[in-house]
Amino acid sequence: MSAQDGKPEVPAPFNTLLGVRFISWSESNAELQLTITHDHLNGAFAVHGGVFATMLDNAVTFCAAFAGEGRPGHRCLTLSLTTSFVGPAVEGDVLTARAHIAGGGRKLVFVQGEIVNQDGRRLAHGDAVIKRVTPPSAQPEPGGDNRVATTHEVRRKK
Repeated sequence: MSAQDGKPEVPAPFNTLLGVRFISWSESNAELQLTITHDHLNGAFAVHGGVFATMLDNAVTFCAAFAGEGRPGHRCLTLSLTTSFVGPAVEGDVLTARAHIAGGGRKLVFVQGEIVNQDGRRLAHGDAVIKRVTPPSAQPEPGGDNRVATTHEVRRKK
């Protein structure tokens, strides 16, 4: 999370490796973007499905994590993510993953996401159930651990 503007940086090293960029984050919505390089391709020289799944997972989780402008987000876990791959992407394409909240409550949130290319063509979509593990605090803890809890850490706390 960026303490300056309340918008999350895409925090996982894996996201940095992929090149995912954060575009927008607001009440009930999140948007991420990725420019496809040769490293994102499978043996058929199309984008690997894992790239689509990762982008959707990030978009739906950040969407559920929003807690208010300028505030750090909820810590969240993806409980389920169904993904449908409906079109290919190739090197040079710019993919945008968008997500919005479809329902739920304080702890369980139902989120829908999609990935489109630079021409607006839908390439993948999915539905997710996201669990908010902790409520947000008004400010990040100075020097504290403000990252999303892992499944292992959540199990350990039970």
